[in-house]
Amino acid sequence: MSNFGNIVGTPLRQLANYLARAIALASTGVLAAIAPSYAAESIIITYGFFERTIIIEDLENFAEGRGLSRQLSEYAKNLGLSDEDLVNIQTVLTQKADLDEVDVSQFLYTTQGKSLLQFVGDLIQTPSRQSGFFAIRAGLILAAADDSEGLTLLNFLKKYPTPAVRIDVAGGLQVAEEIADTLGDAEQAIALVQELAETEATQPIDDLPRIEQLVREPPQFSVTIRELTLPFRGVDATLFLPQARSIARPLPAEIPVIVVSHGLGDEQESYTYLGNFLASRGFAVAALDHPGSNSRQIDQLLAGLSPNLINDREFVNRPEDVSALIDEIQRFNINDREYRWRLDTQNVGIVGQSFGGYTALALAGAIFDLGGLSTCEPQPIYLNPSLLLQCQADDITTDLTQLKDDRVKAILVVNPIGSRIFGASGFGQIEVPVMIMAATGDTVAPALPEQIQPFTWLQNEHRYLALTSGMTHFSVIDWDADAEPTIPVPVALLGDNPDLAQSYLEILSLIFFQRHLRQDLAYDTALTARFAEESIARSPLEPLSLIRNLTPEALENSVEGTGVASDREP
Repeated sequence: MSNFGNIVGTPLRQLANYLARAIALASTGVLAAIAPSYAAESIIITYGFFERTIIIEDLENFAEGRGLSRQLSEYAKNLGLSDEDLVNIQTVLTQKADLDEVDVSQFLYTTQGKSLLQFVGDLIQTPSRQSGFFAIRAGLILAAADDSEGLTLLNFLKKYPTPAVRIDVAGGLQVAEEIADTLGDAEQAIALVQELAETEATQPIDDLPRIEQLVREPPQFSVTIRELTLPFRGVDATLFLPQARSIARPLPAEIPVIVVSHGLGDEQESYTYLGNFLASRGFAVAALDHPGSNSRQIDQLLAGLSPNLINDREFVNRPEDVSALIDEIQRFNINDREYRWRLDTQNVGIVGQSFGGYTALALAGAIFDLGGLSTCEPQPIYLNPSLLLQCQADDITTDLTQLKDDRVKAILVVNPIGSRIFGASGFGQIEVPVMIMAATGDTVAPALPEQIQPFTWLQNEHRYLALTSGMTHFSVIDWDADAEPTIPVPVALLGDNPDLAQSYLEILSLIFFQRHLRQDLAYDTALTARFAEESIARSPLEPLSLIRNLTPEALENSVEGTGVASDREP
C-alpha cells in the first residue's frame, strides 16, 4: 500500500502528546481538525452542554500574522501555549497540500474516501448537529480548486458550505486518547523487540569476520535483463539474470528464482536496485507490475475511470499474477538457449512490500480469516490506515485456499498488510520460512498491528522479524527522481535515510535467500541479532533489531505493562 501517507519523524510518546493537544486546541478554535466552507463564518465548539463560537476571521488574522484576537489570546493563555506552539499552529493552518480538486474529488468518491468522510463527519458537523459528510467533501474540493490559496486547513474551514462548522470536542478528545494509547502500545512493543534483540546480540558468534566477508564479498556475476509479457492479464515483468564474467566462474547449474511484488500504486521499476543486486549474487529475479493496483491504476482512479482504489478481484489477481509469472519463467527456462534448465522454478522466493507483502503471504499459504473480515471495520483509520484496503477483501467469494503456490519456498515481506485479512489462524497456516521487515516510522501499515503481532502468530520453524529504526513505509522504494510521481509523497515520509533502508533490504534478502533457497547453512550465523547489530546496522542511532521468536503472551504482557520480563524469550 505504497501511496497512503501520514505524519512521521516524531518520537511516539511526543507525537501522542502533540495529537492530544492538537485536538484540545481545536476545541478552542485556535486550531481546527479537518473542516471546509460555504463561507462559513464561525466554528461552534461543543463539549456536552458547553458551547462556544469562534470567528473564522480571527483565525485567519492569526494565521496571517496579524496577532491573536482578545478571545483567542485568552484561550491561548488558559492553555499555556508558548510562542513556539503558536508558530506551529500557524504552520498547520496555512500548510498547503499539493493536490488539485480533481484528485481530491476522485478519492473522496471511492469506498475508502467515503469511509474517511463518515468517520470525520461524526466529529465535524453541520450547525444542526448532522454529520458533516457532504459538507466536508464539498469544502475539501472547493479549497483544492482555489488557485489563490489551495487546500490548506484554514481555506478548508473558509469553504465549508454551511454558515458554521460544528466540532464535537468530546469525540475529538476520545480520538486523541485512543491515538495516545495506541502509540504508547506501539512504543512498548518496539522497545520489547529491541530489548530481545539486544539480549540475543550478547551471544557469541564463531568466526564472525569470515561470515561478514562472505556476505560482503563483491558481486560474482554481471547482470543481463530480459523483458516478459504474460498472456494472463498482460502483466509486464523484468527478468534480471546473472551472467558469467569468465570461464573460471560459470553460472551455477541451478539458479533459484526470486519474484518482487510491489505495493499499491507502485511499479516494478521501484525495485530495479534489488533485482540488480540479487542477480549479481547469482539469483534470477523477476519484478512485475500488477495491472489492477500499480501506478496506472491510481492514474485511472484520479481520472475518474475507477470508482475504488482497487477492484475487489485484485486480492485474487495479485497472487495469480505471480503464479502466472513463474509459469512464464518456466517456459523461458525451457526455450532460452543460454539459461535452458538452469532456472529452478520449483524453488522460488518472494519479496513483497506492503500490498505485495499480502501477495507473498497468500502465496506462502496464509488463508483468509472470513470470520474476522465479516466484522472488519475500516475505522478507526487514524490507528491503522491499511484497514481501509484490507476491509475491502470482505467481498471476495473465491476459494482462497487456491492462492497458495507450492513452488514458493521462502518469503521476505516488507511493511506487509494482512492482520485482518488473515488473522492469527491464517498466519498460522504458513509453513515456509518467513522474514518480516518492519519500520518504526510506518504510519500506513503500523509495525505493532501489521508486523509485530502477526509475527507472533507464525508457527513455522524458520521465522524472523527485522525491525528498522528511522525508516517508514516508503523507505525501501527507490523513487525515480526524474519522474513526476502519481501521488506526491512528502520528503519526510521517505524516512531519515532511504538509501540505508534499501541497503538493509539488499543484505537481509541476500542472507535470507542464501539460507532458505540455496540451503547454505553458513548463513544461519548471519541471520542472528549479533550479526544484524554488528555487521549490517551502520549506526547505533538507527539500530536494526533482528529476533527469531516472540510469543503472543510476551507481547501482550509488554503492551499491557504487566511484567513482561519474566515472559520474554531470548
